[in-house]
Amino acid sequence: MSLVDRALIEWDEGFRFKPTKGRVGKRTIAGARIAVNTPAPLKSQGASAARGRLNRVVRKVPEVMVKVSGGGRGMNRIRPHLDYISRNGAVPLEDETGRVIAGREAVRDLGQEWKYGLYGIPEESRRKESFNIVLSMPPGTDRAAVTDAARAFAKVEFNENHQYVFATHDDERHPHVHLCVKALGIDGTRLNPRKADLQRWRERFAETLRDHGVEANATPRHLRGALRRTVRQAARHATPHQDHAQAPRTASPAVIKGYAKLALALAQGEQEDRSLAIGITKVVTDMKTVPASQDVRSAEQRTSGYLNKDEQDKAPRRSPSKPPSSPDR
Repeated sequence: MSLVDRALIEWDEGFRFKPTKGRVGKRTIAGARIAVNTPAPLKSQGASAARGRLNRVVRKVPEVMVKVSGGGRGMNRIRPHLDYISRNGAVPLEDETGRVIAGREAVRDLGQEWKYGLYGIPEESRRKESFNIVLSMPPGTDRAAVTDAARAFAKVEFNENHQYVFATHDDERHPHVHLCVKALGIDGTRLNPRKADLQRWRERFAETLRDHGVEANATPRHLRGALRRTVRQAARHATPHQDHAQAPRTASPAVIKGYAKLALALAQGEQEDRSLAIGITKVVTDMKTVPASQDVRSAEQRTSGYLNKDEQDKAPRRSPSKPPSSPDR
């Protein structure tokens, strides 16, 4: 493995959340021990995939949004959510089998199926019996492609073990899909998403979007420079007359140092990698950073000097006896 490939894989694996331990051999509701259903591996793995992800960061390709917006603790909470995402039956739902559920009566029948079918869902529960997931893309993204990608995403992640329905909302500028997934799987284990699962979901959704012709990326916010503090909805309502403009958040020196290290490695590769290294330095420059430590500044300076050596060779040289003029004069 080359130095460049090793550096790319190290960077790519560095931002991934580690899977929660102890997820093998969970006990089902029947008391048996079984292995947790494992989704198909992501396509985007290895040095080539890391290079592609980094290239999309440099080009500022739109980032996917995958969010767990809540969950229902019993059918008395799930039923209103089904009404909401279906707009009381006006927006068709689609389940894991491809069946289309349209109309208020059909949505009501779906609630009855979930309440009494398979293991069933009680009217009230102390734990989440479903998870509400939102898949979204920026305004201007092809809406049909978002729906098709969401369908493919859900089929891979949930269809083997969890029942679900989804609906596409077209009444807002950004195309988005609402997924409602039953927590209790067919094998008796329960859905319990953690950070590693959410990151995998984002990468899976980005993959399916690219498969449907839409450029999409799935990198954490701190690595792409989208560093703004979120203003909570409660704060907006509490102080409606206050300016809630999002304040910029400073990027971590460790992130800057990691990019500088990666750029140094890429600068020693082929032309494509050297161009990518230059793009990285521009991404870092655009970030709002705290005063970096000396080793971070040193790495950035070495990177810039290495990358610009060709340009420096081409630039006209000044006479040693004639010092450069001051820009203030």
